[in-house]
Amino acid sequence: MKNRYKYFTGLAIIGFSVILGSCQKNFLDINTDPNNPTDLPLTQILPAAEGGLTFNLCQNVGGINSATSTFVHQIVNTRVNDYIVDGTNFQNAWGYAGGGYGVFPGVLYDLQTVINKGTAQNAPHYVGVAQVQKAYIFSLWVDLFGDVPYFDALKGNDNLSPKYDASTAIYDDLFVQLDNAITNLSAASSSLSPDGNSDLIYAGDRTKWIRLANSIKLKLYNQVRLKRDVKAQINALIAGNNLITTDDQDFQLKFGTSASPENRNIGFFANYGTGQRESFVSPYFYTTLKNSNDPRMPYFIYNQLTPTGNPTNPVDFRDGRFLSVRFSSKGPNRNQDQRTFQSLLGLFPVGGRYDNGTGGTGALTSGPGDAPVRVLTTYQVKFIQAEAALTLGTTGVVTDLLRSAIVDNFTKINKQAAAVPGSVQSVPGITDLVRDAYITTVIAAYNAAPTTADKLNVIMTQKWIASFGYGMDAYTDYRRTGFPAIPNTTGAVDPEMVSTRTFPFRLPYPSSEQTSNPNFPGQPDIYGASGKIFWAN
Repeated sequence: MKNRYKYFTGLAIIGFSVILGSCQKNFLDINTDPNNPTDLPLTQILPAAEGGLTFNLCQNVGGINSATSTFVHQIVNTRVNDYIVDGTNFQNAWGYAGGGYGVFPGVLYDLQTVINKGTAQNAPHYVGVAQVQKAYIFSLWVDLFGDVPYFDALKGNDNLSPKYDASTAIYDDLFVQLDNAITNLSAASSSLSPDGNSDLIYAGDRTKWIRLANSIKLKLYNQVRLKRDVKAQINALIAGNNLITTDDQDFQLKFGTSASPENRNIGFFANYGTGQRESFVSPYFYTTLKNSNDPRMPYFIYNQLTPTGNPTNPVDFRDGRFLSVRFSSKGPNRNQDQRTFQSLLGLFPVGGRYDNGTGGTGALTSGPGDAPVRVLTTYQVKFIQAEAALTLGTTGVVTDLLRSAIVDNFTKINKQAAAVPGSVQSVPGITDLVRDAYITTVIAAYNAAPTTADKLNVIMTQKWIASFGYGMDAYTDYRRTGFPAIPNTTGAVDPEMVSTRTFPFRLPYPSSEQTSNPNFPGQPDIYGASGKIFWAN
């Protein structure tokens, strides 16, 4: 694993190219390969790790984001339809199966290398940046898989069979590591500090990394609120006033518009590359937006059908220009090829096309393709605070926080719209008048909700809508709270929607772990109550 350092050209993340370097080779250095260095500087390892993180968290084909977005009915992905997942699904994301830059041997190992080398070189700013990302990834892996290798992991050849650690113990240590990261980021001096070339996320801005570390702590405290008394800790973070609060502080993994070198959003390719399109926009998500007259719909969803057009083949689900497939559909048309007619993820999730009502077949020239992967944003932080204020009585007025969260999401959409080059498409923004009218209906629904659970449903539904395109946290939110009230796929509502399996409470470990790690604990029952993550009811 120690030779598997990769680096991105600019922000290009489709392909990985090994840094060749310009080293002089002595005649007798017959065992030294200049094209495969065994060591690289911090300035090259950190961006490789950040780029690998981007690749593994985006809406890539067969990835975890696509699967979890399907489980919470934001999209419908053919690979995990019917809730069918097993040890073959996520091997690429976990490790190197298939040649990908996986999380454990790739992203996390490189981050640990930055921590080790940075500590040895008295470069605490590099160490802090890596510690924040390492803590976030491990928190995500616990949320998705449960117990994972942690304390004995990332030691390379010193420990090739790390044991699996308890989820609760990992969470406890993550808070410690985030505090350590803040200490390192706050160090007055450092032999070397990240900059715009080595830090693809915040360009070396340590104040933003500190805000992110605190915001991750807020997120994790809220996620364990059903099992621990965390009101004081959340209030302390709010009082500290050092959370993500503006758009430029958002933890987002960036893409560009360039096709040469290629660095556009991978989810853009999955939707607008006509040879793929294995995902459909969920009819449930579409119907939710339609029923509430949500003005974000044309930014979220691009309909290829023209106003007078008709698909060549029979369809499973159609409403006007919107065409899709129902989750777990057993209808006669569920397998019809609809690639040139199905509705696609739009401008906001993946940098696709804004739906101006005219339609047309989507292509790789239809949108800029530069939408980032929005991992933890100011609107998500506000939604978290709204949930905590409602359920725990933490600092803040729930309706003010809910309103602010939705405003921030609209602001983010308008910023994306304004950045679309005129040569690609003219995209209008959402006016304050339209935005405020929508928010007024949401707040009215919240105030009219008779119980705390009903009020929580309003908050979580809005958070689910705003997070469209990043399904991992929505999957966690649903397993924690039971909201939003996603469709029943047992045939009770729609006789043609009958899932083969029940909702998975966690993701299965990759089969490669079972065959390669003698400390593998066994595959859990992901569909049974015993499979629930420790923070769930």
